[in-house]
Amino acid sequence: MKRRGQYASGGSHAESLIPLILIVILAIFIAGKLGWVDLSSIPGVGSLFPKPNIKVLVVGHASPAMETLLKSEDYRLAGIMYAGSFQQEYIVPGVLKNFDIIILQGSEVCDRPARLEIANRVKAGGKLLVVGDACTRVTDDPNAAGWDVGIGTLGEVIPVEYGGVMFHEKTGRTTLFADGKFRIVAPYHPMFNGITNYGFYGTLTSVRPTASSDVLAYVDTYGGKITAPATFAIVESKGFLAGKTLYFAFDPANMDISSRNMFLNALLYVRGAKG
Repeated sequence: MKRRGQYASGGSHAESLIPLILIVILAIFIAGKLGWVDLSSIPGVGSLFPKPNIKVLVVGHASPAMETLLKSEDYRLAGIMYAGSFQQEYIVPGVLKNFDIIILQGSEVCDRPARLEIANRVKAGGKLLVVGDACTRVTDDPNAAGWDVGIGTLGEVIPVEYGGVMFHEKTGRTTLFADGKFRIVAPYHPMFNGITNYGFYGTLTSVRPTASSDVLAYVDTYGGKITAPATFAIVESKGFLAGKTLYFAFDPANMDISSRNMFLNALLYVRGAKG
C-alpha cells in the first residue's frame, strides 16, 4: 500500500507538467495562425487554420493562360498568392527572398546579375519553376545560348541543358511541335496525384537532363520511345541543392485540365521539397 506522501508526490509532478503542455499547445496554435505550420487538414480544428499562403512571382512575362491560372479561384483556395510578373531588370540583391516560388517564363533574355540572383536564391533554399526557354540568353552576348553561360550561373540550379546548342551557340532545333501523349515516368510523385497520361498537342522546348536530375514525364511522339531530347517534358533537380527546381518543357497552363491540375500539385509540392 502506498503512503499518502507518495500520492502527493505523483500528483505534484503531473501538475507541474500542465503549464509546459499549455505553452506547447499555445506555440503550435500561434505557428498555425501565422502559417509557419500547416494545420488546415487536421479534423475538427482544421477550419481554424487557413492554408498558409504560398507567394509566387513570375520573372519575365507570364503567358495569358498562366496569368489566368495563377489568379483562379482554385489556386487561391489552395493558398497560392500570385504577386504578378516582374521584369528581370528590377531584380536586385535580396528582393527574391520575399517569395516562396519563382517561375521563369516568357522572357528568353535575362541579364547576368538577374541570373545570378535567381541561382543564389535557389542555393539558399528557394524554389524555382522554369518554363520553356526562359532565361536561355544573356543581354551582353546575342550569340550565346543556354542556362550555363558564364560562371556561377543558372545552369548550376536547373536540371536540364538547353537542346540544339553546342559550345553555347545554336546548332540545331530548340523547339518541337508535338502531337502525341503525355507519359508519366514517376507515377507516385506528389505532383501526379490524381493525374493520368493524357493527350498532348503543343510545343516543347528541346532539353537534355543533367546528371543531377530525375525525369518525371516525357511526351511520346515516336511510338512509345524516348528518341529525341525534345521529348523530355518535366525534369526535377535532385540531391545537391538546399532549394528545388522543376523544369517544364511546355506551358502547362496552355494544356487541358489535367495539366493545369498537375501544375497546382507541382506548386504545392515544390513549396516544401528539398534537393
